[in-house]
Amino acid sequence: MVEYIAEKIKKADLVLVGLGEEADMLTDLKKNLHYQNLAQKLDKAWILPFVNKMKIDEESAKRMELYHLLSEGLQKKNYFVVSVCMDGRIHQSGLEQERIVTPCGGYEKLQCSEGCNADLYDVPKEVMEQVKLLFYGERQEQELQEPVCPKCGRPLVFNNVDAFHYVEEGYLEQWAVYKKWLQGTVNKEVCLLEIGVGMKYPTVIRWPFEKIVFYNKKAELFRVHSRLYQISEEIKERGHGICEKPEDFIKELSKML
Repeated sequence: MVEYIAEKIKKADLVLVGLGEEADMLTDLKKNLHYQNLAQKLDKAWILPFVNKMKIDEESAKRMELYHLLSEGLQKKNYFVVSVCMDGRIHQSGLEQERIVTPCGGYEKLQCSEGCNADLYDVPKEVMEQVKLLFYGERQEQELQEPVCPKCGRPLVFNNVDAFHYVEEGYLEQWAVYKKWLQGTVNKEVCLLEIGVGMKYPTVIRWPFEKIVFYNKKAELFRVHSRLYQISEEIKERGHGICEKPEDFIKELSKML
């Protein structure tokens, strides 16, 4: 099947890639026992997202390798990548940034928790240093100071869908680029790779990809997931479910491209 997919990518006019929760570093992080123990002990809930960022930054090497393999496989293709991963590693990969959209945001920037403005702020280095010391038992959480919005004084939170007042301006411009790119897929041979996409945000990747395949008879979908790889009856003739972990699939595919 992987060899067949590689041939489809090579012959396709366009390639659309969707990256889901299984490909997100946060999924593995939350299985870490030390992380789980710290999460249970913390009194200040604001600290945990900063721990997420700290661990993502520390352990990104393996994930970056996968993104580089993916970017090499998509070279010379007209592609677009839609990702609901919030680890942000895709923005540091070899993939062309103008061909990527991450509508769920991530851990690169902070925003006002109340959404008093649409500005995005850098993450203070001193806060991250203190969070790291806390994680490794060298600081008490009472010693950490929560960053606040310079305009209203309310707490700053990461600019992602977990924010109660999510500032969507961070991705909307690129979303418009993606929608325009989609217009060019009509009646073209499109290879859709859906990698690790679950049911947390089905309206972003899963259902729209199915819709493309349903209406475009020249499109073909490859759904890769360790559990949720099933294909609906309506598109089963041009849809394929592959039971595999994202990292294993990308490594295998890269050898064929």
